[in-house]
Amino acid sequence: MHHLPATAAALASLLLVTACDRAPPQASATSTADAPPTPTAPAPEPLPVAISSPTASFLPPAERLILSQWRKAENRAHCAPLHFRDTAGAKGTPRAARFSGGWAIAWDQPGRRSAFGLAGVALLPDDNAPAKDHRARLTGQWPMMRGLQRLPQPAFAGYGLEGAAPYLAENPEGYGLNSLAYVRVGGQTCTYNVWSRLGRAHLEALLENLTLLDTG
Repeated sequence: MHHLPATAAALASLLLVTACDRAPPQASATSTADAPPTPTAPAPEPLPVAISSPTASFLPPAERLILSQWRKAENRAHCAPLHFRDTAGAKGTPRAARFSGGWAIAWDQPGRRSAFGLAGVALLPDDNAPAKDHRARLTGQWPMMRGLQRLPQPAFAGYGLEGAAPYLAENPEGYGLNSLAYVRVGGQTCTYNVWSRLGRAHLEALLENLTLLDTG
């Protein structure tokens, strides 16, 4: 039997002990296998689909504009929206007009701003007076007066040239001038304005075509 030299035997023994003490590598506490899954952002919820009101969608542009302005007006509870069944053959582009505290719509024509329109003006101190008092007031204020049978009664209008002036003898139809009417409608507290720069006959036709809009 051959014996290793002492130095060689010692070296072999040292290598054997070192190999036995060397443990296999342990998995890190943060290794990919043991780590919790990375949280992901939740999928965004679908945006709500806008559903337009069928009533609003199919209204003519002028009616939609009148209703939108009326809904923002301070006097909306006492001044229901009016519109024209027919604009008496006059064409124009409707737009919102400014009436403090109330609502207004004007129709513009090429080369003629605010050719005609209507407004529900802000409440005045005497607007709560009885209808007979308003009829007497408008009769005394305006050169012309007429009842409006198609509107809730009592309904009437005093009218003439702007400023409550009479039509001129040399221009009885008011061509090129601003014809204006103050209108009272049964069940409403405000005084409405209706105007036309297209002549007296056009203003009278607008008055006869006034109607209350459905606000439902």
